[in-house]
Amino acid sequence: MGVRAIAVDEDGTFLRDHVHYDIQRFEALWTRMEAAGIRFVVATGNQYQQVRDLFATHADQIGYVCAAGAYVLDGGLPLRVAKAPAHVAPLLSDYCRSHPDVPFCSLGPKGCHVPRQASRDFFDDMATYCHEISWVDDLAAVADEPFLFSSVVDERAVDDVVDDLKHLLKNEMSVVKCGEGYFDVMCPGVTKASGLEVLLAHWAISAEELVAFGDSDNDLEMLSLAGVGYAMENAPAHVRDAADKIAPPCTEDGVLAVLEDILP
Repeated sequence: MGVRAIAVDEDGTFLRDHVHYDIQRFEALWTRMEAAGIRFVVATGNQYQQVRDLFATHADQIGYVCAAGAYVLDGGLPLRVAKAPAHVAPLLSDYCRSHPDVPFCSLGPKGCHVPRQASRDFFDDMATYCHEISWVDDLAAVADEPFLFSSVVDERAVDDVVDDLKHLLKNEMSVVKCGEGYFDVMCPGVTKASGLEVLLAHWAISAEELVAFGDSDNDLEMLSLAGVGYAMENAPAHVRDAADKIAPPCTEDGVLAVLEDILP
């Protein structure tokens, strides 16, 4: 069965340094994808507005699996908008107060929200992944309906923090590591893979016709779903072991190199 859709993670996968990719090289590949009727999807933990800005030339033509599957769109058409239970934001707000080394921001349809108790460094870091971002007095009082909460801690502490939050939240939310100390608190059952299933069903494309690229724990289900799943050479060993094939590292535009080989 041929390729009808390509899904790429952003950070550590498609982007060289969280911001840049070879636009001219990508445009040549876009022409080939368009001629072959192949859909292009960005499947990322990042904010929709950030993805839209990075792929502005084709913003109305690509598929979005954003906020790690919580916000799914075909161009500008929303297909899935997850919603966290109302009591989760207050729980995490209290957790931040008692654990000042664990900052959180919330993501919802209206943007990314960072409590004022967080550091400016955390705000600036989140602004790389969320272009629509603002300070708020309290996560629990944001006039939005969050579908994901993001944080970053010292990489040596992330396993303990994730375990602590899993115990706190029980089965009401999933806590998933994203690499380099980053992790997300997500609605149960929401993954990049489940978001892709929504998008593929909308397009009448089977998972076997999907090629996916990723580098982190939150890409594992997506790589398993795809007919062919590529892990980046820079991915951790357990992610590479779970993939069908290995792509060159993101610093060498590995996704673009593979697409140049496999596209018609």
